[in-house]
Amino acid sequence: MRKSGIGYRITAALVVTALLTAVLSILLLFMFTEKAFNDYIKRNRMEQAWEISRILGDIYDRNGWEGIKSWVEGEDAFRQNHKWQMGTGRIPMGMGFFWGRGMKPLADIIRRQITVTDTAGNIIASTEDIYEKTTISKPLWDMRVPIFSQKYHIGYLIVWTPIRPDERNLESIFSSTISRYSFLAVFFGLVIALGAGFLISRQLTRPIKKLSDTVRLFTMGERDVRLPVTGDDELGRLTADFNEMADSIKKNEELRKNLTADVAHELRTPLSILRGTLESIQAGVLSPSPEVVLSMQDEIIRMSRLVKDLSDLSRAEAGSLELNRQEISPAELKEKFSYFKTEADFKGIDFIVDIPTDLPKISVDVVRITQVISNLLTNALRHTSAGKIELSARSSKEGVIFSVKDTGSGIKREDLPHIFDRFYRAEKSRSRATGGMGLGLAIARSLVETHGGRIWVESEEGKGAEFKFIIPAI
Repeated sequence: MRKSGIGYRITAALVVTALLTAVLSILLLFMFTEKAFNDYIKRNRMEQAWEISRILGDIYDRNGWEGIKSWVEGEDAFRQNHKWQMGTGRIPMGMGFFWGRGMKPLADIIRRQITVTDTAGNIIASTEDIYEKTTISKPLWDMRVPIFSQKYHIGYLIVWTPIRPDERNLESIFSSTISRYSFLAVFFGLVIALGAGFLISRQLTRPIKKLSDTVRLFTMGERDVRLPVTGDDELGRLTADFNEMADSIKKNEELRKNLTADVAHELRTPLSILRGTLESIQAGVLSPSPEVVLSMQDEIIRMSRLVKDLSDLSRAEAGSLELNRQEISPAELKEKFSYFKTEADFKGIDFIVDIPTDLPKISVDVVRITQVISNLLTNALRHTSAGKIELSARSSKEGVIFSVKDTGSGIKREDLPHIFDRFYRAEKSRSRATGGMGLGLAIARSLVETHGGRIWVESEEGKGAEFKFIIPAI
C-alpha cells in the first residue's frame, strides 16, 4: 500500500482515530475510577461518622461537652491500657467511658481521626492538635454529619481519617487491573483498525482505480470506454457523471468535426464560385459585367453571413453577447415581418399574424428578437409547401409566449432532441434548396436564453411543427 495512496490515508486515519479514542477512553476511565473510589471512601467515612455521632449524642446526654471532649481526646490513653470490654459496649467511667447502647467496639473507633464542632462550626474536640479558632477546610466541612442529643441538634462530627493502607492497596490493585486490560484493549483496537482500514481501503480504491484507468484510456483517445454503475452512493454517482461527461465529450467532438466539415462545405462552394469566376475573367473568357459582379457579391454576402452567424452564436453561448434592451409591446413587432407575407404569397402559403395589443410589455433587444422570429419563420417556410404559417403571441404566468406554427412536413421523433444543435439538419441533404447552413435554430435558442427565456418545439411527422419561445414580462 503506497504511502501517498488514498488506501494508506484511510488506514492511517482509522489507526490514529482508534489510538486517540483508546487514549481518551483510558484517561476518562482512570479519572472516573479515581472519582468513584474517592466517592466510595467518602461514603464509607460518612457511614462511620453517623455511627460515631450516635455515640457522641449518648455521651453528651450523660456528660455534656466535657464528656465528648474527654472521650475524643482520651483515645491515646485507651490505646495504651486496653482496659475495655470488647463487644460489650461497657466502658470505665473514670476515663469518660460509659455503657452505650448499640456501641461499636472501641478497636473500630480509635482508628479514626475525628473532629467535633458546635452548630456554628467552632471546634469543640479533635483527635489531632487543632486550635479552637482553626478554620476547617471546605472539603472536610462538606463531610460533616449532625450530632443529636435527645433529638436536638447540638453540633457536627467530621471523620477525616486518611485512606488506610488496605484501602490504598485495593485502589492500587483495581488501577493495575484496569491498566492491564486497557492496554490490551488498545492493542486489539489497533489491530482491528488496521484490518478494517485495509479492507475498507481496498473496497474504496478498487472502483477508484478502475475509474482512473478508464480516464487514462479516455485521455489517450479511446472515446468509447465506459464504466458500469454498480450503486447509488458517491462512487456510483461519480461513475455515472464520468459516463455522462464521456458521452458529452464524444458528442461535442463529433459536433466539432461536423462543424469543421460544415463550415468547410459552406465556404467551399462560394469560394469555388468566386475563384472560378475570377479565373474566367482573368482568362478573358468572361467579362466583368454587372450581372457577374452581382453574383460574386451574393457569394461574398453568403460567406459574411456565415461568419457573422457563427460569431453571434459563439458570443451568445459564452454569455458575452450584449443586448440593447427596450421596453416594447409585443404588438410592435408585427410590422417587422411584413416582408414575409410576400415570400409566403409567392409559394401560395397563407401567412397569419395574431399578436394582440393588450399583452404585457417585455424588455428585449428588438433586433435580436426580430432575428429569432425571422429564423423561425424562414425555417417554417422552408419546410412548408402548402397550407399556412401563423405567428402568434399570448400571455402566460411566465411572460409572453411567441409561437410560429406551420402545416409543413413536421419533424421526426428521433430528430427532435437535436433540432436546436448547430449545423444539424433533419434533412441530411446538403442541397441549399432543402436547407440553409443549420445555424438558424441554434442561434434562436441562444438568443432566447440570453433574454432569460426558453424555446421548444412541438411536432409530429407529416402534421407540421410549432416552435414556441417565452420572454419574461416586465
